[in-house]
Amino acid sequence: MTNIATVKALDSRVIRNILRSMINEHWSVSEALDEYDIPDYLREEYEAKIEQCFLD
Repeated sequence: MTNIATVKALDSRVIRNILRSMINEHWSVSEALDEYDIPDYLREEYEAKIEQCFLD
């Protein structure tokens, strides 16, 4: 069974990969989420986490 710490670690790894792809491939957030097959019900959460990476 997967515990919450494992899920959060995987989630953070996906966010890092999405950010790297956005930079390397010049993708928008939407394009990156599409490329990583992030389901619609999680997109708002991922967009918020990605936004936090760009805020001071």
